[in-house]
Amino acid sequence: MRKISAGLIATLLLLVTALAAVNAFAVAKPMAEQTPEVTVAGPDAPLENAEWTIIIYLAADNNLQAAGLGDLDEMELVGSVDGVNVIVLMDTLDATVGTHWYYIGTDQNHIDLAAGLHDCDCEEIAGTCPGELNMGDPANLDYCLEKAIEFAPAENYMLVLWDHGGGWWGVCYDEGSLLPSGSTDRLIMDEVQKGILAATPNGVAVDLSIIGYDACFMGMVEIAYENRDLAELMVASITTVPGDGYDYTAWLTEIQDTDKTPLDIAQKAAETYVEFYSICAGVGLGGFPYTSMGVYDLTKVGALVTEGLGPLAEALIPLTEQYDLRGVIQSSESQTPQIQFHGEAFPFTDIGWYVTLLGEKMPELLDEAVSVFDLLADTVLYFDYVSPDADMSLRSYGMSIYYTISSDKLYENYRTSSLDLVDDTQWDEFLWALAMTA
Repeated sequence: MRKISAGLIATLLLLVTALAAVNAFAVAKPMAEQTPEVTVAGPDAPLENAEWTIIIYLAADNNLQAAGLGDLDEMELVGSVDGVNVIVLMDTLDATVGTHWYYIGTDQNHIDLAAGLHDCDCEEIAGTCPGELNMGDPANLDYCLEKAIEFAPAENYMLVLWDHGGGWWGVCYDEGSLLPSGSTDRLIMDEVQKGILAATPNGVAVDLSIIGYDACFMGMVEIAYENRDLAELMVASITTVPGDGYDYTAWLTEIQDTDKTPLDIAQKAAETYVEFYSICAGVGLGGFPYTSMGVYDLTKVGALVTEGLGPLAEALIPLTEQYDLRGVIQSSESQTPQIQFHGEAFPFTDIGWYVTLLGEKMPELLDEAVSVFDLLADTVLYFDYVSPDADMSLRSYGMSIYYTISSDKLYENYRTSSLDLVDDTQWDEFLWALAMTA
């Protein structure tokens, strides 16, 4: 994760996360002393009558560059096979000059920094190399989807947003593109929505089956609700994602043996991720507690928000004025402290445990709590994690929400980033009332 313009605390927290992430679990790949000269090599032609095209929006213009190059290598070990096209739009910090397209064919090695070689597929996919793109600009997400789908049409499409993630703060941080404030540009969730909705390859609106986040903390209800009209399913982690991210080799290999339904593709991405990091079970991943991944039904998240969390927030707001109840409300997140990094608790809480404890402690809210819990169970289709040691478990039902009782962790841009959940519920009003902030 990178710095966020949400106050000094958020900035420092996210910056520490970014630095630790690349140091703790980055791919060890040598950097060339000079960036290689670009040559444009024709890719294998995209698969005809493909069942799937998987599009990776790989934003590595930051300290995750080495991990991005490693993941590109992982994809190339399998390629586009058995009815599945894989296309990458990749921006790096300094490994290559500019942003480039790669069609992951067979027996390819697009980038060899040690040898100073770089073969891109920009001309075939987009007509020309696009130059240096700001991956934090939604117009470039639009461009990515249009060009990829026009080049490799298929029955189904999956988009993977690859980079640092900050939950509802955003994803895809581009250090080569600074905002007027001096902070790193990124895609806020409203921009992800706008970029996808603007894409009209061949004059037709994009119809995604799956949206995946290879990035930290994106398994939030705010994000799923923002994505509800963009795809059927979402793949994301409630916790931190180590630098290696998805296990692309295992994932692309295993989906060849599935029926390739959207749930098959999404669940294989999550399962192979958890299996990859399970090699550390009993020892733990340094700095990455409870590595996890979930699959979410975006057709059900609307009900979770409007029929579950919305009424719960409305019921909670007047209770925040009763001092004998404030402590009960606050302590209902006491068993979900693991959503953290290097011991620093994030202002996120696990929805399932929060409403479970709330219903137990406040019988007057039992109906609202049960409603949220049941709707959450409909939304979370798959969730698994790697425990940091054999004696500990992640107390999670697979989806988080922004929650804090401290006014210093109430970030105003939660209200000003055009999040649909904020617009459609009174969850933010509840948080501000709970923290006794006007």
